[in-house]
Amino acid sequence: MMWLSMPGPYDELEKEAEKLEKLSKTEFGKKNFISAISLLEEAKDIYSKLGFQGKISMIDQRIARLNNLVKFEKQESAMKTKGEEAFQKRVDGVIKEKQRYTEKKLTEQKAIPPEIQRKLERINLLVEKADKEEKLGKYTRVIGRYEYILEIYNSIPKDIGDFSQQIYEIEKKIAVLQTKK
Repeated sequence: MMWLSMPGPYDELEKEAEKLEKLSKTEFGKKNFISAISLLEEAKDIYSKLGFQGKISMIDQRIARLNNLVKFEKQESAMKTKGEEAFQKRVDGVIKEKQRYTEKKLTEQKAIPPEIQRKLERINLLVEKADKEEKLGKYTRVIGRYEYILEIYNSIPKDIGDFSQQIYEIEKKIAVLQTKK
């Protein structure tokens, strides 16, 4: 004789617990470990009401593994924060070094004798005029201004300042203008 049983409240509870387990796997896939643990705890409570000891020990193992993952993520997050702090310290150090360099350059400029300071101001004025005239298409005149600027730079003693980069830029500018003339 075969017994046909009608679905009872125990079957419904077991289905609910299985549904919670499945949801916890979905949450695990989304890396929502705390939510997955919570769902497993609910399923465990249902299984304990049903007396399913095998299921309870399996769920306990899963919960333990998830707790380890949560701890690992917290440690990893703390390590990232420390790494970010170290990086920020390096960035701050570079910024401070750049500020010191800029301040040093400013003090060096202040130490420039007045005669040289006037020459540098004259160069700035000539560059402004050359830029305006270049826009007007007066290339021959602009080339003449830049050649004069080169003469001024070359008249400044090398021990007062290194203007090699500026000289190079002016020479490059003259070469470009020669092609437009």
